[in-house]
Amino acid sequence: MPSYLSHMLCAGLAASLVAAAPAPSRVSELVKKSSSTCTFTEAARASASKSSCSTIVLSDIEVPAGETLDLTDLNDGTKVIFEGTTTFGYEEWDGPLIKISGSGITVEAADGAEIDGDGSRWWDGEGTNGGKTKPKFFYAHSLDDSTITGLSIKNTPVQVFSIESDNLVIDSVTIDNSDGDDNGGHNTDGFDIGESTYITIKDAVVKNQDDCVAINSGENIYFTGGTCSGGHGLSIGSVGGRDDNTVKNVTFTDSTVTDSANGVRIKTVYDATGSVSDITFSNLVLSGITDYGIVIEHDYENGSPTGTPTDGVPITDLTVDGISGSLEDDAVQVYILCGDDSCSDWTWEDVSLTGGDTSDDCENVPSGASC
Repeated sequence: MPSYLSHMLCAGLAASLVAAAPAPSRVSELVKKSSSTCTFTEAARASASKSSCSTIVLSDIEVPAGETLDLTDLNDGTKVIFEGTTTFGYEEWDGPLIKISGSGITVEAADGAEIDGDGSRWWDGEGTNGGKTKPKFFYAHSLDDSTITGLSIKNTPVQVFSIESDNLVIDSVTIDNSDGDDNGGHNTDGFDIGESTYITIKDAVVKNQDDCVAINSGENIYFTGGTCSGGHGLSIGSVGGRDDNTVKNVTFTDSTVTDSANGVRIKTVYDATGSVSDITFSNLVLSGITDYGIVIEHDYENGSPTGTPTDGVPITDLTVDGISGSLEDDAVQVYILCGDDSCSDWTWEDVSLTGGDTSDDCENVPSGASC
């Protein structure tokens, strides 16, 4: 078979390909073409031929073990459609299992499509802290001026979306890692955001065992209409100790957090530097919270609180407005642990939480807030 058949993609070549191909059935295995729409059934073919298509359809892709479904550096304006069920072979490695980059990219799902990580093969209760080496799932790095819409993702090995992009909208994405609740799922963050600007996440459904959203750095980030359950709630941080340690102009609004360790949280790293400013948590409904309704602390070190706050990452211009709901009996409604003069210009209104206890351990609570 002529070697160019392994790279053919465009509809304008259809007539010559039919004439040249000695085995039409083999042609259909490589790529099915309609205009500049390319339908792939093999991950390697999609990665190799991505630059020749304006629309890439990924149909029942089985990504081989230890490999990435690599759709980086797509042509401007490319559309990517997940169709059928996308699956992944098993291997202990860092991943990611999927990565997509480019400008003006549209990523979406056909009706009934599912991306299934089958994370139970890796789950051991350790997450990224030990045990098996587990691959990260989806890198949306340098996916600029783009949209991700309607994806249905289940059972990822560990963290789902790693976001480092500018002007990215994620709309109506479902992440269901609930099978991991009783089977060792851990560190299955829904959306980890760093070094990004103008990120909008709306109408997401996240069932997991870690942060629904964690913002480590970035500006102009908006999360709305979310439904989070089973994890650690809506988080900023931990902030500090990275190349970029600024979080600015972030809004979490009109969302629910249920059956989770925390409702909302801000955590900064002990003895680090950086800043957290212009943050709004508004119109959030909590239920079944087991640890903290609202927790803000300046004392993280190696992933755990020290109990001793430092003041190198000030939290300023924070608005907490309209936080309601219920906590479990052993939970704490509000815990604030600020360094000296490192929390200021806070607005604290309409916080109505029932159940749980109040804390006697808060420190340096700024004027207007209550603990």
